[in-house]
Amino acid sequence: MPDHRPSPLDQRMDQLFTEQAERTPDAPALVHGEQRLTYGELLDRARGVAGRLRSLGVEDETLVALAFPRSVDAVVAMLGVVLARGAYLPVNPAFPAERIARLLDDARPPLVLCGPGTPGDLAGAVPDGTRLLELGELEALTAAAPPDAPGEPGDGSPLAYVMYTSGSTGRPKGVMVEHAGVVRLVRDADWFDFSDRHRFLLTGALEFDAATFEIWGALLNGAVLHLVDQDVLLTPARLKAALREAGTTVLWLTAPLFNQLVDEDPTLFAGLETLLVGGDVLSCRHIALLRAACPRLRVLNGYGPTENTTFTTVFPVERDYRTAIPIGRPVSGTTVQVLDAEGRPVAPGQVGELYTAGRGLARGYLGRPDLTAERFVTIGGTLHYRTGDLVSAGTDGVLSFHGRTDDQVKIRGHRVEVKEVTTALLETDGVRDAHTVVTGDGTGAGDGTGRRLVAYAVLDGPADEDSVRAALRRALPGYLVPDRVVAVPALPLNANGKVDTARLPRPTAREDHREPPVRTALEDRVAGLWADVLHLDAGTIHPDDDFFDLGGTSITAGALAGRIHRATGVALPLARLFAARTLAAVAREVAATEPTELAPLPHDPGRRTSALHPQQRALYALWRTDPSSTAYNIPFRLDVAPGLDAGRLAAALGELVARHDALRTGFRLDADEVRQVHAPTADVTVATAGADEVPTDAEALERLVRPFDLERPPLLRALLVPGTDGDRLYLDAHHIVFDGMSLAVLVEDLLDLYAGTAPPPLPTGYGDASQWFADRLGSGALDPAERYWLDVFAEPPAPLGVRPDRPRPPVRPTRGGVVRRPLGAARGDAVRDSASRHGVTAFGVLLTAYAAALGRITGQRDLVVGCPMSGRAHPDLDRLVGMFVNTVPLRLRLTDEDRFADVLRRAAGRHQEALCHQDYPFERLVRQVVTERDPSRNPLFDAFFALQNIGFHRFRAHGRRVEVSLLHQGTCRFDLNLQAYERPDGTVLELEYATDLFDPSSAEFLLDRVVAALDELLHHPDRPVFPPAAPPAPAAPAATAATFAF
Repeated sequence: MPDHRPSPLDQRMDQLFTEQAERTPDAPALVHGEQRLTYGELLDRARGVAGRLRSLGVEDETLVALAFPRSVDAVVAMLGVVLARGAYLPVNPAFPAERIARLLDDARPPLVLCGPGTPGDLAGAVPDGTRLLELGELEALTAAAPPDAPGEPGDGSPLAYVMYTSGSTGRPKGVMVEHAGVVRLVRDADWFDFSDRHRFLLTGALEFDAATFEIWGALLNGAVLHLVDQDVLLTPARLKAALREAGTTVLWLTAPLFNQLVDEDPTLFAGLETLLVGGDVLSCRHIALLRAACPRLRVLNGYGPTENTTFTTVFPVERDYRTAIPIGRPVSGTTVQVLDAEGRPVAPGQVGELYTAGRGLARGYLGRPDLTAERFVTIGGTLHYRTGDLVSAGTDGVLSFHGRTDDQVKIRGHRVEVKEVTTALLETDGVRDAHTVVTGDGTGAGDGTGRRLVAYAVLDGPADEDSVRAALRRALPGYLVPDRVVAVPALPLNANGKVDTARLPRPTAREDHREPPVRTALEDRVAGLWADVLHLDAGTIHPDDDFFDLGGTSITAGALAGRIHRATGVALPLARLFAARTLAAVAREVAATEPTELAPLPHDPGRRTSALHPQQRALYALWRTDPSSTAYNIPFRLDVAPGLDAGRLAAALGELVARHDALRTGFRLDADEVRQVHAPTADVTVATAGADEVPTDAEALERLVRPFDLERPPLLRALLVPGTDGDRLYLDAHHIVFDGMSLAVLVEDLLDLYAGTAPPPLPTGYGDASQWFADRLGSGALDPAERYWLDVFAEPPAPLGVRPDRPRPPVRPTRGGVVRRPLGAARGDAVRDSASRHGVTAFGVLLTAYAAALGRITGQRDLVVGCPMSGRAHPDLDRLVGMFVNTVPLRLRLTDEDRFADVLRRAAGRHQEALCHQDYPFERLVRQVVTERDPSRNPLFDAFFALQNIGFHRFRAHGRRVEVSLLHQGTCRFDLNLQAYERPDGTVLELEYATDLFDPSSAEFLLDRVVAALDELLHHPDRPVFPPAAPPAPAAPAATAATFAF
């Protein structure tokens, strides 16, 4: 007899799940720890939710937002919406409230369902007209009407869900996926054996479309869906145990997470039958390691945009590959075409844009008919989606991926617009014309580490390849600097007037070009960590490369130590890191050290108060003494091109404050204890200059900078000055919640949020970190650092013998001026060469020159110079905005016989020791060693030095170019404060001085002495610092002698 049962492909998801649950009601469906639901129990709960949703007005295709983490409740709610004939919208409740608000405002669902304890965090994000309800509250409603019975087959077109993806304009777009797309993915498939014998593990976040495959692939086929917590997914040993305990047969992973897990333990996947990997280019090396460890495992490369329901093509990886791994053939129910720019099919092997069609195609973008029409186009009477991906098809129909049509590629983990590199080239002196291409296949690690940038430049005058690359290194982040700059007489053009890349010469090896590095497995891991903190290509780092020669500093060394601890379990002291220096030596130190567990910092998202961070205590005391002072305001300017929309900027700043609790923190005195109070929200004031206003920096600062009330957050304000070629954004933050490393974090996060891109979730908050520091201080963990500093200052130092031009006021002055000296490119290169030659850092070279100048001027041989340390003692703190920086007093004892090289080695040694003991709070040390405070000067030191190389002064992201400038506001925190700024055009020395004590001519003289001492150190390191014939305190030039009393 003929089979008249409808094809599964003609049915809806609710019909298929109901049939499955009624067929196997006692079979296990959902498992999360001790929570277990059979198919019958899951159907009963979902039907209850569906009935109550219908009674609340949910009708066919009514959008219901689901704000859940991975949980049983999330799956129940999702099924309930589908059974009610609605459409679900996954929302990550961990996202900043402002981002959630923008998404909900765009989608306008009438109802948001959430898990227990979530409503308080979401309430402020829910727009008017949308109801927020806990799932438990919904299930407690009475008189729920049963849902409508499943309809007749053949109705596969209703809306199933809306999933938001990032948009190129910065505005996320909601992709509308229909039931037919999901059913085509997981039923009667020709690429995977979906059946009830499988056990899936949910790894995808609900708002990412990989979860579609995992959830519905299990539940529409009678399989078991297992859930685990996020920390299990990210901990290889725990994930391995979870897979074994659940008997998992099929697993989906993103390529970056897959790479990390393979590096840790490739046998982790041995118990699986099938592993799907996607989301980025697969790494040939990691696939080879996996196949060697798990030869029976079936590995699939899954490719596809959200607009075509998760997977468009799949490729079974059945052998090792030396170059790119193909993305395969289209899955059942999907067709593809490869077309050129004119919409014509390309020949096999030729590269074109991928267009896809079939049952998996989304309906379009929610509320975006213009964008839908642009990306969903009709070809030959059939609707297709333009993926924007470049592919080629072999004669066997297997597709290979070649990049993006929009000129975006991933280089060493960073999304790069190649035209931005070309723009920087064209701005470089001596470059008349330029073009940039990407070479390599990007298969090094799945994150673009195999790709290289090669620039072609038409040069003028004395410019050559080396000078152009050197200029780019000063102007661009490391990952954007081309590996080669090839000089050409002219750029070859095709008939359309575009650069003919096929006719560009292939780069040839240069005389100094090294062979690819040969490294051990451990050196490979450590090189990856170097690449992370230095923004370099891990593939170019050789075993004998010096960390500091490659751009490392004391700050990045601290960050590297944290990453080594997190990645290997080895807590490598900074002193040993400084001593090792080369990749091979650092790897040997790691191998020789017993691992210790690095526990993550505690994180309480609901924390509302915390103890002060030790570095905040002095700043709070200063504010209580003088609330009208602006000495600890930190103003800076961002020059942004193209310009900014004031409304979007305000929204992005709001999301920024929601993300970083330090920026919404106030301070409250409770009895005898000062506490931080972390407000759930805080509105940032964004002033906007009028169209006819063009304020100078000084005028903008006068308008923006004013005293902060530390009891009333946010401690951040902004002024936007529109311009014709770009805008100036002035920001002012109080030092009590902000430091130098926070600046880089703030700018990067702000640009991401402005573009509609969510930065990665933070592992902890500033309030959590402050409480952790306070607890750590009381636990005895810093006792060794305490003993070190008390030994250094067993005898109190004498004040710096710099006699002022005017009598010292009874209270330390805070008014300041600044004088500047550019060092120039040649002198800057000499500083780096000297540091490399002596095995120290640029910081040590400049500090030595400063100390030598102070010693010569004052005649003192016992000097104390204050220096900042990052204070970020745990890698979880790297991406936080907050006040972590600690001041350490470096004590340098000089002798009459010292040569410059002697002082350099001694200064570098003291600096390394201080780095190892940097967590001990300066204020606590002061209370222990200063018996009588002099209110007219800073305790322990009057001179301060910092090298400001926080990572960038020019920044490019999301099509915007940003230049960062720190601004002087007429204050001074120390008598003498020497700041060295590493700018794209070279290092600049700025001496900030107390104007109540010194005249500008005196400051100029001191700065001249610093530069003179630096030149002697660079060119004559064996010269004595104190020549015998010279008096200990030389007189000033006649022009300044009357007012300069050094």
